[in-house]
Amino acid sequence: MNNNKSRKRTTRLIFLLAVLSFMIATAQGFIYYKDYEPFFKYLLVLQNSINAFGFKATVTLKDTVAFIRNDPSPLKKGIGYAYCVAVFTAPYCTISFIYKFLERILRFIIFFRRNKNCRHIVVFGYNSDVASMLKNNGSDPKKTCVHIVTNEAVSSEEVYRLNKAGYVVHSADVLKAKEAEVPALLAKTHIEDATNVILFETSSIRNFSLLQLFRLNEGDSESRIRLAAGAKVSCRCEEEGIGRLIAEYYNSAAGTDAYFDLELIGMPEMQIHKMYSDHPLHTVYRGTDTPLSKWDVHLLAAGFGQLGQQAVLQAMNLGVVHESNRIVIDVFDSDMKAKKAVFLNQLSPDTFDMTDNKVTLKSEAADGLLEINFHELNIAHRCFYDLIRGQLDSDPYTYAVIALENIDLAVNCAMQLEELFAERSLKLPILMRMDTDRRLAGYISAEDSALANVSLIDDRSVVITLDMIINRAIDRSAKEYNHFYNNIALITADETGSETNSDADPEQEWNRLRLFRRSSSKAAAYHDEVKNDIIPKLAEESGVQLADKLEELLGRNGSLMRYTGSAWQMIGSEQELLEKLKKDSFAYELAALEHRRWCCYMASIGWRAGERSDKLRRNPCIVTQQELMDTKPEMCKYDLMSLMARYRKMNG
Repeated sequence: MNNNKSRKRTTRLIFLLAVLSFMIATAQGFIYYKDYEPFFKYLLVLQNSINAFGFKATVTLKDTVAFIRNDPSPLKKGIGYAYCVAVFTAPYCTISFIYKFLERILRFIIFFRRNKNCRHIVVFGYNSDVASMLKNNGSDPKKTCVHIVTNEAVSSEEVYRLNKAGYVVHSADVLKAKEAEVPALLAKTHIEDATNVILFETSSIRNFSLLQLFRLNEGDSESRIRLAAGAKVSCRCEEEGIGRLIAEYYNSAAGTDAYFDLELIGMPEMQIHKMYSDHPLHTVYRGTDTPLSKWDVHLLAAGFGQLGQQAVLQAMNLGVVHESNRIVIDVFDSDMKAKKAVFLNQLSPDTFDMTDNKVTLKSEAADGLLEINFHELNIAHRCFYDLIRGQLDSDPYTYAVIALENIDLAVNCAMQLEELFAERSLKLPILMRMDTDRRLAGYISAEDSALANVSLIDDRSVVITLDMIINRAIDRSAKEYNHFYNNIALITADETGSETNSDADPEQEWNRLRLFRRSSSKAAAYHDEVKNDIIPKLAEESGVQLADKLEELLGRNGSLMRYTGSAWQMIGSEQELLEKLKKDSFAYELAALEHRRWCCYMASIGWRAGERSDKLRRNPCIVTQQELMDTKPEMCKYDLMSLMARYRKMNG
């Protein structure tokens, strides 16, 4: 609404300037043509006033100067000087009018050409991320109408460019309007018919407030906007606390009762996921004879902003490749104290041992070692590189992430680290943030550059596009993973038959999940990519052929479970299954690995052991593999589901 007032004020000023310029030109004309007959005088005055707006005044500046010299009276001199200014302001008013006229014509043409049954998409917020998202949009503007609602000032040139590209800009701060006024304020956006609503303000709090403009369920306020059936709301949220608030708010509708589907989007999370997908944490061990138990992760993270914190959190999930491999993360930042305090808010002290400079996952919470070391150092100083040299001599790094916002500092850090690693013949992934200078990024990406061994973390414009959101492609792997696992049915020895969900819609299955379950499925799906290396390697270490081993364990005559064609049937009791599992090293190691991964992931999002409660973030299974077998033996079989999924994929 503030932008509307600003534009109206600007339009009013231009109009007043045009009127004033016309009056001055008219006054100058009456004085200049005073000796002409009335009929011709009026025509010449009108002609001069009109021409002044057409970039070619009849009475030129040279004529005005000569006129003032001939009669320098105060009145004529004042009007003459004013006229000299009006000769320039009048054409400016003409240009402004033509620009606004063309803009309206363009909007009319776009509206006229667009299909009446076009797909309406409403985007709240206009910032660099939204601009990149729209720039990469490949949808047909005739079939898709994108409305941008923003409270930020957008220049006329930018509005014209967006209109030309087929987007409609609406300037309004809907959060300052009364709830009852919002539907009328957004009527031109066709929001009640929209298939997608994208909340992409920079502030997670504003996005949460915008989310509450829409009716959540039948019990919500009727003055709020009710979205169309099947509408999808994509809400950007990069703050852990606000994310939990949004999850509790949406989950209060019990999922299936909600009027719209909700998806939370975190840009740093998606950037880091793509980074680890393209350059896995265990890259240094690929093609080597190093056993899985020694695939230790020693991660160097320079910079502990949102990107750096995501690198640490996802490493706690993706770094697990064996039930006992070490995961050690060294974090460096010049403002570590403040950033660490925020980071530790999302970890439970019941699950971690916390000291001033170190956080360690408690031994009773999971197998293996998970340790995070915090170093408050200026990365530009020598002491940082001295510490790195010391670490390389005692415990070499296996992966480095440079998540610094300062480009100069990031490039210098990358060059120094590359040199230090090369001196010791270490070839490990070095990933660097470079999302503000694409020209420099292109140079660094070249194979013959000074940083040829350094890879770049994909910037936001590459990671997310409008098409990914509106076509529901975000985390599609997680949705497919969830659908696949939903189809795995486990039955007891005395049960017959089973029902599968193979014909179910993966999207609908996903929508029924609470937001926490979706996050858990994402983490499992992300780690499934890691298992593509782990499972064949484990089979190799066990001296077995993977396909034959899976058939032996889980086939139609499996030793652990029998595959019926639609379900897996236990041969004996839960305890008998567990005893057989313990005796097979291949199956046991994979089950123990998966349980440890799940525990580490749960710990990374603040869960702790205790009586099951989603609200209090407690789960009795956040324990070691041995403790799980002793206290919850019936849960152990679920850690075999990754093997079952592998079996079904290999057998069509």
